[in-house]
Amino acid sequence: MSSDLPPSRRRPTHRKGRATLTRESVGRAALDFLGHHRPAELTMRSLAAALGVSPRALYNYVEDRRDLITVAAEIFEADWRLPPLDPAPGRWPESLRAMCRDLRAHYRRHPGMTTLALAENVTAARHPVMLRNVDALIGFFAGLGLPLPDAYRACMESIRLVVGFVEFQDSPYDRPPAHLGPAGTAPLPPWLTPDGADELPHLSRLAAEMPDGTGSPDEFFEFSLDVLVGGIAARLPDAEGGQWSP
Repeated sequence: MSSDLPPSRRRPTHRKGRATLTRESVGRAALDFLGHHRPAELTMRSLAAALGVSPRALYNYVEDRRDLITVAAEIFEADWRLPPLDPAPGRWPESLRAMCRDLRAHYRRHPGMTTLALAENVTAARHPVMLRNVDALIGFFAGLGLPLPDAYRACMESIRLVVGFVEFQDSPYDRPPAHLGPAGTAPLPPWLTPDGADELPHLSRLAAEMPDGTGSPDEFFEFSLDVLVGGIAARLPDAEGGQWSP
């Protein structure tokens, strides 16, 4: 979209061959930094070095590290667009699965963002785009026949499932510590190499039946989605108009 300002009053996009900074560009640089480094490595000094500027320059756009993370979190929230959701009978399960897969891909592009935002006490879901996404997802579950409070709970549980999976399952697999092997690999969980078969019969059998591990993260995620869909389906009104309850 073109600017209404005359050329002489527009902020130049580059100075001396270097892109000029804005509050948004600094936030996006922080997101890009998180795509290649661990959350603890994001500091005003490290980001300034990545941008080729002095740390003092960043303080013209953000107040401190927490403000930097706030900007990055808001951009992160605004960048995800909720895919179309179809609440029609027979089609909603795959629609929900597709939404979760898409959200997982978004979080994997910026691993550690959620943990970092929580550690810095950055309020979640503060951007208008994210709020609209949440509202639409609640509407999707309400359209299935869930009471509005349960529709909200289903929305939050879907998001928690994805975020938790990315943080605890995908992140170590996508970027394992250097001493654990090349990227894209992960060590076998310790319970697949148990000692004492008599004391741990089920883990011992599991180790024998799955010597290469419990499956890829993608396989694990699909299992999690099956559990999510099954749980939602169990709470939908039954054919006689009653409501399932635990």
